[in-house]
Amino acid sequence: MKYSAPRRSGISSQVLNLAQELRRVAIDVVMPHAGKVSADQNHEHSDGSRFTDIDLAAEDALRKAAQRIYPDALITGEEAISENPDGFLKEAANHRVVIFDPIDGTGAFKRGEDTYSIMAAVINRGTTEAGIIYTPGRAVADANGILVPQKDILVITERDKGTYLSGQRVILGRGPRSLREHAQIAFAVYRDDAQYIPALAQGVPCVIARKNSGSDYTWMLQGKVDTTFYSEGAGKSPPWDHAAGILAIQEAGGYAALPYGDTKGGERYNPLRCYDRLLVATSPALFHDVHRHVKERAPHLAQPRP
Repeated sequence: MKYSAPRRSGISSQVLNLAQELRRVAIDVVMPHAGKVSADQNHEHSDGSRFTDIDLAAEDALRKAAQRIYPDALITGEEAISENPDGFLKEAANHRVVIFDPIDGTGAFKRGEDTYSIMAAVINRGTTEAGIIYTPGRAVADANGILVPQKDILVITERDKGTYLSGQRVILGRGPRSLREHAQIAFAVYRDDAQYIPALAQGVPCVIARKNSGSDYTWMLQGKVDTTFYSEGAGKSPPWDHAAGILAIQEAGGYAALPYGDTKGGERYNPLRCYDRLLVATSPALFHDVHRHVKERAPHLAQPRP
C-alpha cells in the first residue's frame, strides 16, 4: 500500500522520497514492536527522557536512508544528540541538516497505542525547509502475515509549497479567533510549571488533553485542536519535536512563536535551538489572544527562564 503523495503540489522529489522512507522504517522497524518492548530494551538519557532499542534501530535506518537522499547534509536524530544537542545545533548553523525523531511518543509506542509518530525536519542554515510527520496508526497483518498500517496519517510540508495531510492541502485560519469562541486549547505544561495549570485553565471553555508533539501538530491540522501552549522545562522544546510541526502550521496559515515580550507576535522561533516555551495556534489572531491570556493568568510563563 502506497502512501498518498500530494498531487500537483510542487513538493520536491527529495522530500517525497524522505517521506516514503519514514513510512518504510515505520512498517519494517517500528510497528512490529509496538506494545511489545521488553524491560531490557528500555533506556534513559541523563535528562530523564526515555528511549528504547527500537528508537535506536529506527534512527539508524532513517539516517542511512537520508544520507542517500541528502548526501551533502548532516544527518542526525534525537537519540544521537540528546546528551549534547546545543553542540550539534551550533555546528548545524552553517549546514543543511536532517533531524529525526525516530519515535515521538515512546510511552504510547510501548503501550501499543496509535498516537506515536516518526518525524523529520530538513533545516538549512537555521531555516526549516521541509518537515514530515508520519503516524502509523493501528496495524493488521495481511494474508502473508505482513503488518500493514490502518488509517495512517502522513503530513508533508515544504517551505513556500504548503502543507498536505494524506494528500490533501491544509488551509487553517477559518476557526476560532479567541479562547472565548470555544477554541480548543491543550496545555503541555509540566514539571515545576504544572502549578500554573489551574490559573491557565480558568475561564477557558475548552481545555483538552494532549498526547505528544506529533499528535499535537497533526490534530491541529485536522481541526481537532486550535492551539497548544508548551512549557515543559528548559530545553524541552527541541527541533526534533517541533521544527517539522511548526513549519506545517505556518505553511497552512497558522502561527507559532515564543510567547515572550510585550509584542503581540512574541519572538521568532529558531529551529536550531532548544526552547523552554512555545505557543502554536491555527491563526495569528488566536495566537495573540492566547498570548494575552498567558500573560494575564501566569505572567511568569510569558518570560524566558533565567
